[in-house]
Amino acid sequence: MVSTVDEMLLDAEGWQAILDRRQEIFIDMLPGASLGILLKKKFNSPEAIVLTWVKQADKMEVAYQSFTGFQNMSVHLLIVVDDETLESLYSQMQDNTFHEMREQIRKGNILFYVMKSKNELLDLGYEELIEVLGIPFLGTCR
Repeated sequence: MVSTVDEMLLDAEGWQAILDRRQEIFIDMLPGASLGILLKKKFNSPEAIVLTWVKQADKMEVAYQSFTGFQNMSVHLLIVVDDETLESLYSQMQDNTFHEMREQIRKGNILFYVMKSKNELLDLGYEELIEVLGIPFLGTCR
């Protein structure tokens, strides 16, 4: 049984089930497109682990990588969440985690670090994910 926030983050099977239920969100993404989730409390920790969602040829898959700073991240979007927010997302596993993620973004409980320009993200096929999550971008230009 998963009981701590750290265990929730490391529940690859649970996160994969979330992704598998909503693969249509990722259908247009190119292989290699990726998003990471990092616990805020681990931001400066030398043993921080990032939950990553990486687009493979046929689907989005869960993976993990160490967080050793932004310059070493291979993800295109990095989401930083506090314990309460991760618990909230995880608790919606059987329902709609993506709706909950959108609500948490709207409330300001999720910090986004965008590692690519909006145009690059769109070229990589992120349009549906950006729309589903309601990710805010400044300006209206592509």
